[in-house]
Amino acid sequence: MEDSAPPILELRHFGYTYLEGTPRASEAIRDASFEIRRGERVGIVGATQSGKSTIVDSFAHLLRVKPGQVFYEGRDIAEPGYDRARLRREVGIVFQRPDSQIIEDVVGADVAFGPTAAGLSAAETRERVEESLNTLGLPYPEYRLRYVHALSGGQRRRVAIAGVLAMRTPVLVLDEPMAGLDPRGRRELLELLFRLQDERDLTLIVCSASLTDASLLCDRFVVLDGGTVVMDGPVREVLREVDRLAKLDITLPEPVIGARELRKLFPDFPTDLLTEDELEAEIVKRIGAA
Repeated sequence: MEDSAPPILELRHFGYTYLEGTPRASEAIRDASFEIRRGERVGIVGATQSGKSTIVDSFAHLLRVKPGQVFYEGRDIAEPGYDRARLRREVGIVFQRPDSQIIEDVVGADVAFGPTAAGLSAAETRERVEESLNTLGLPYPEYRLRYVHALSGGQRRRVAIAGVLAMRTPVLVLDEPMAGLDPRGRRELLELLFRLQDERDLTLIVCSASLTDASLLCDRFVVLDGGTVVMDGPVREVLREVDRLAKLDITLPEPVIGARELRKLFPDFPTDLLTEDELEAEIVKRIGAA
């Protein structure tokens, strides 16, 4: 049975120009249209300056968007009287630099900021802070009184995510979530996000210039180039366009890079591979058949 509910987020011919009407005007997005259904896991990918961050900001009305272009649950977020505060409680964004959204000096106080501002009781706020920190692998008794500045980069990113989770937003947007993390931090954050998807009915949006982690987290890619949508489809379908992706200056996953090289030996070698195990299995199949 087809889902008749409106998309949770939708862009309709969205365009945005910074400093519009001035000599320094810069067009960031041009005629972008796509929709995201509740529960989807979507990667918005593109090189630097492709427009990813502008689209992220538009989702929560952090830009002055024009009427008829950005919709949340079927409603135009630019219509007069629209409750933007509620929108920002529903669309939780974790920005590329977590320090930019950490407000308090102490971990527990920072995670409590959103629920407190939303008017939740002290008891409900404490419960949410404890749940969020524990979920993020930052045990509440150990971390609630820690100073944020004493944490590692990966831990600060977890605190930023905990602050969003404490609001229980149905939409979680992560802007370059793996930037600056060491291999262990990347692996732990990936495992955490997998678990969150299983435990909560999250709509997950991952924005990145790299397909490496996004290809594991997401089911679908929306690919941007120069402020326009140039590809939109299931992850494996997009990965088959490997030569086109490479020209867009998007970082490809290691298995895809390996598969592309192997096409020199096997012209029909598939590039829609997500893991090293899939690559190895395909190599074994070819060698065995040789």
